[in-house]
Amino acid sequence: MTYFERATYGLDRRLDLTYWLFFTPLVTGGLTRCTTLGAIGLLTTLVPRPTLELGILTELMIALVVADFVGYWSHRLRHSVVLWRFHAIHHSPTKLDALAAARMHPVDDVIDNTLVGAVLFAAGFSTETVFAIGPILFLHIALTHADVDWNFGLFRRILVSPSHHRAHHEIGAAQNYAGMFSFIDVLFGTYREPSGGPHGSGESIPESLRAHLAWPLRVSDAMAHPSDAVRQS
Repeated sequence: MTYFERATYGLDRRLDLTYWLFFTPLVTGGLTRCTTLGAIGLLTTLVPRPTLELGILTELMIALVVADFVGYWSHRLRHSVVLWRFHAIHHSPTKLDALAAARMHPVDDVIDNTLVGAVLFAAGFSTETVFAIGPILFLHIALTHADVDWNFGLFRRILVSPSHHRAHHEIGAAQNYAGMFSFIDVLFGTYREPSGGPHGSGESIPESLRAHLAWPLRVSDAMAHPSDAVRQS
């Protein structure tokens, strides 16, 4: 590794630690909790909802599957032309590991988690369950971003592994959108084995927190997800 590469990697680590220890849990997480609670409050007044009486463990297991199903479509939506500019921040690391998992633009995280939380609540899951799955999903996200080649063997088409998700972070990839259960990718035809391509967003995003917050707001005609170009070629 050259001096420039070491210096750049050091800046990346400091930025990722800023996300992990401060920005994502306190700022982005706070905004997401507020918008999710707001959505739940609105649904409470507008929509009659069933009450599930399944027991906390059963309810939690079902909620994880439902959350990942909704999250799958949210993820695909955030790879669209309109929302890719925000989700590209999460794809900006070129060296993928667990520290990079916390890179999330607040708008990206609010859209995803508020949508998932609102659907779960409307389906009858308790508020406690809606908020309990958050830490579980985030710990799994840290695992799937880890710098290891685990593919979970015979279970790789059931559970998302680090290998499965690393393929999603390949530049221009339009595959492996599920966060926890890879059978959802299998079901909708987006399951792919990793090809070993380079990781990154394919965008020129400066490496600073201020730049990450401002970059998606700039005016540009070329804001499509890189996979759009791949599909058109």
